[in-house]
Amino acid sequence: MADTGDVKVCADGVMLSAGYGKIAAYHGGRYPGGTILAYKALRLAQELLFPNGGFFVRGKCSVETPFTGLGFKDGMEAVLRAPSLGLYKVDTDMPVPRGTVPAPIRGAFFYRFVQDGGTVDLTLKPGLIPEEFYRATEGLHSGKITSEDEVLKIRRGIESALMGLSPGDIFDAVSCRPCGVTPDEYEEPPPLDDDFRVRLNDFAEYDVGVDDARFFHGDESLCGLCLVWSLVRQWIRGDARLQNSCLPRRSVSVAIGALGRGVNDAFEFLFRTSDGRSSVNIKWSAGFGAPEVMPGAGFFAFGLGLEGERRSVFALKERIVPRDYLKICGEMAGKAADFRERAARKKLQRDFVRQVLSEPEPFRVVA
Repeated sequence: MADTGDVKVCADGVMLSAGYGKIAAYHGGRYPGGTILAYKALRLAQELLFPNGGFFVRGKCSVETPFTGLGFKDGMEAVLRAPSLGLYKVDTDMPVPRGTVPAPIRGAFFYRFVQDGGTVDLTLKPGLIPEEFYRATEGLHSGKITSEDEVLKIRRGIESALMGLSPGDIFDAVSCRPCGVTPDEYEEPPPLDDDFRVRLNDFAEYDVGVDDARFFHGDESLCGLCLVWSLVRQWIRGDARLQNSCLPRRSVSVAIGALGRGVNDAFEFLFRTSDGRSSVNIKWSAGFGAPEVMPGAGFFAFGLGLEGERRSVFALKERIVPRDYLKICGEMAGKAADFRERAARKKLQRDFVRQVLSEPEPFRVVA
């Protein structure tokens, strides 16, 4: 029976879950065979690591593999944030069980998940990767094949074939030690009240909502995430070219005037801007009359545009700036806060999230 369930992960004290669609939307479709392997491997590792109902925790679960596939790596980033947290190790020379299926070019289809003393080692079952994929990948790598289109068709065929299989039909668990740690406490996150969808074109087409971006980020800096979401929503609604078309994701260039993990994660999830299409410049943002975030943290000014075109610059309207929330953040900076301070900050943060998502045009267009 095919597996279509969710992967669960605790991030910033809240429980988040995702099916394959959220993982694929983050990656973008260039290496779909790797992303479906990531999803299926996570599903099986979740079952074996936590037989008594535990779950992955970001910052605690690490992944080791000799597999160099970028689709698989993006799957681990989308769910566990393992690569960006320094918990993802690729070593093409790491020892693997005898008979492990080799990957094209180098490495092997072997994956190790570790959390709180639990370990699961997975190997791909033989016969699932067609020989034509090896030949095409090697041809692309050597330059004998210059077009990626034919290889992409094969990758999509692998994705389609593996989609219909259960994780146990794809992997052998060659070693398993369940996690013995009692799961941390968590809360169910309140839903984000916004039904706007962003249509993205990136080797395939995707339709994402703010809750998809929230899964990638977590809950700690939800204010920055939703601020960017409302900005992108306003930008798309204000440009007739973008309203009824798929946004070419990797052609969007971004200027960021305010520091923040939620801000960065929102742009990365939507536009994969870490490839060099974003810049953070506090001095730039100071020149548009935008409200200041906090001393040293920049100004609420952002630039958005398609590459090769002039960016539109947006400044947050003064009446929307969450002054009370920013004051508490400033007071908490650099010191341990007691529960009351954390609770007060979280309430004000969520008040701001509701406000900014309810505003049709929270920004002024300043350039």
